[in-house]
Amino acid sequence: MKARKSNSYTKILFIMLIAGIAGGILGTGMYLFLGHYGQGIEGNAARLMEVLQAAILPVLGVITVLSVIAGETVLRKLRSIMARLAEAEDEEADRLDYEEEKYAALSTNMNILSQIVCLMVLSLGYSSNYIGSSDSARGSFLLACLVFLVCMVYDSFWQIRYLKMVQKLYPDRNFDPASKSFRRQWLESCDEAEREIIYRSAYKAYTVLSGLLPFLILTAMLGNLFFNTGIFAVILVAVIWLTLSLSYSRSSVTLKGEKALMK
Repeated sequence: MKARKSNSYTKILFIMLIAGIAGGILGTGMYLFLGHYGQGIEGNAARLMEVLQAAILPVLGVITVLSVIAGETVLRKLRSIMARLAEAEDEEADRLDYEEEKYAALSTNMNILSQIVCLMVLSLGYSSNYIGSSDSARGSFLLACLVFLVCMVYDSFWQIRYLKMVQKLYPDRNFDPASKSFRRQWLESCDEAEREIIYRSAYKAYTVLSGLLPFLILTAMLGNLFFNTGIFAVILVAVIWLTLSLSYSRSSVTLKGEKALMK
């Protein structure tokens, strides 16, 4: 029996209809809620912002300390795994290679999370109104900027230290962590199996981000509508979305052209 084909146009229209209804309900609910509780929410938000701004320096200090502790702990673990990996064979080597990849991914994500949280915390006071409010605010924010720079420098140096460990384990890998061509150099130093993992992982990241960006831009638009967060957030998400699409399309067309010329 021939399988009945689904109507893609009908499905898309149905999804858009459901999304429109959900958006209308959410928008109406937010309008009524803010109309009734708006002044109270704005007052509480202002007080919360003052509390958060007063805590910028200690929070950044805590993040920096935790980043150093986590970074050094994981580096010690990776150093131990790589030392055993250099002498391992067959199944033991495969198991240790997996352990190294797992801890490297964990530490890389922690490193990036540290930078993101630091940027978010510092941005709480990154406004002319806060900096110009008092001398103590300016002094506190200056110290916060110094702690922020310390954390950023440590995170950057941590990445270089890890890459140097990789080069020590695999001397044939020629790449410069400080080079603008580092990603290309890293890819060229990998074998076919490693490149296959990179390609599949990159495509997975592309599909996840492509599905997430429409929701992010909608969230940014709703934030601007109800909380006056500004149009700049919408523009940034739109630029990221467009850049992702153009980059993928350009690469796809270029690779197709190269394949056609090789025939």
